[in-house]
Amino acid sequence: MISFAGLPPEVMQSMCTPMHQILAPSSQSSTPNPSSSQSSTPNPSSSQSSIPNSPTSSRPTLSRAPTSQATRGALYLGSLTAVNDLDLLRTAHITHVVQVLDVPWLPQNMTSGSNKFTCYRIDVMDHPGVDLTPHLEAVCEWIGGALRGGNVLVHCQQGISRSPAVVIAYLIRNLGMSFDAALAKCKQTRACVKPNSGFVKCLQEWERVQVKIRQQQSQQSQQRPAAMSRRFTTQ
Repeated sequence: MISFAGLPPEVMQSMCTPMHQILAPSSQSSTPNPSSSQSSTPNPSSSQSSIPNSPTSSRPTLSRAPTSQATRGALYLGSLTAVNDLDLLRTAHITHVVQVLDVPWLPQNMTSGSNKFTCYRIDVMDHPGVDLTPHLEAVCEWIGGALRGGNVLVHCQQGISRSPAVVIAYLIRNLGMSFDAALAKCKQTRACVKPNSGFVKCLQEWERVQVKIRQQQSQQSQQRPAAMSRRFTTQ
């Protein structure tokens, strides 16, 4: 059983809140991470299912439905409680869900109906010995594609360790953030965020890999104009 003794009030409050918005919808084109080739095609090894979609709502604290002018939808981070609250998902205009659970599960009322969500599932335990790395590239790719047409909720059991790790990986890869900056951004909104020590090591290595990829791609882009210049001057 979880003990709340000694926890700061903001941490207790965030643990009792089903989900928080990490990224607001963006209508301005930002510089993408060169290593990011966003696509809505999920990893074939990850299972998918359809769950009800969300109509519009006017609750001011949550995002509007993405419009044709938006370049990125809203990204939410939360717990299993969020997927049990269909009204909350509808109000937030959630269209895609990433589940990071021991055994991914969806409530019955989310697997039927005329409107559907799209779900991406990662079956992992919240344990320091678990290596998240094999899952990160595919799920970041999937989230990037999903955000082009809707709002995404990433959740685990409590929204403390597993789902924040996935969101942090996305912020590192797709937005070019450092691990520290991505973690701080998540904690700023959802104070209870605390990936386990094994996930932290995975994410720090993930950051190093993404930095190398960006450096290599930057060098390649700089070499192309020089090669073209030599080509024309030697003719």
